Amino acid sequence: MELLIALISIEIIASKFLASYISSYRPEGPYEEKNPLLRLLLDKLKVAHDEWLSFFCTILAVGTSLYLLNSLYTGPAYQFLFVFTGFYTTILNLGAAHSSYFRRTNFITRRLLR
Repeated sequence: MELLIALISIEIIASKFLASYISSYRPEGPYEEKNPLLRLLLDKLKVAHDEWLSFFCTILAVGTSLYLLNSLYTGPAYQFLFVFTGFYTTILNLGAAHSSYFRRTNFITRRLLR
């Protein structure tokens, strides 16, 4: 299970890196964060929305989640929840990267923009 958690963590970070990298080199206008929680946090801190800041916040969130998963929440139910949530997050990040690369929405981003 630890290997699966490590692979999911790497997938989350790699997919967010890909989305940030493509967004930074294929600008369609000013970057707007699509994650509502991160958007709220950036607005509260009065920080401009930046794709690389979003990437580093993702690294911080994954690192914090791994720390909590290994220290406080060690049960298998929490591990399965992390794996399924991480897989879902990876799919969303890859959908956003695909949409940014081809400059049109796909079935994942159409659902997110509703």
